[in-house]
Amino acid sequence: MIHIILFGPPGCGKGTQAKILKKKLGLVHLSTGMIFRHHIKNKTSLGKLSHYYINQGVLVPDQITTNMLNIEIKEHIQSKGIIYDGYPRTRNQVFSLEKILESLSLGRINIIFFFKINKKLLINRLLKRGKISHRDDDSDIITVQRRIEEYNKETSFIWNEKKWKDHFIEINASSSISEISFFIEKKILNLNI
Repeated sequence: MIHIILFGPPGCGKGTQAKILKKKLGLVHLSTGMIFRHHIKNKTSLGKLSHYYINQGVLVPDQITTNMLNIEIKEHIQSKGIIYDGYPRTRNQVFSLEKILESLSLGRINIIFFFKINKKLLINRLLKRGKISHRDDDSDIITVQRRIEEYNKETSFIWNEKKWKDHFIEINASSSISEISFFIEKKILNLNI
């Protein structure tokens, strides 16, 4: 089973690429954002809890996110592979993901794509997305900047360990959607899994 991480700040294009990969390669797309929004829309207890954090522009606590993801992973044990979009976001989440993959004998993290993007372009993208999709977490400049700060403080360094060096691939996230998906697909097909 293949495990692909799409990593980068909010609004860098991870979700778009995950959807393309899912369609092209028949993989499962696990997006913490989508799962949280689903729970918020259906007013579940997880939804109410996560809504509080998301509206503040801060990360939902590790334990809540990890428990939710573990349930999702267990549901897709038979799949060819999983694309993780927006997860892991902290060092603890990296450890938790490694632990669950090991405990279920599902392999290991194969490749990490890092979407690198200019901050100004990122802010514009998020605000535009907020207008189009009416997402609370992208609706105003203060929340958007808080989300980017939170990413820089909590998430940007989580793959800095030496052991991830050979799995880590940088992408210019300001390239076109088709250029990025072509690049990603080529790298995945070269994995020989």
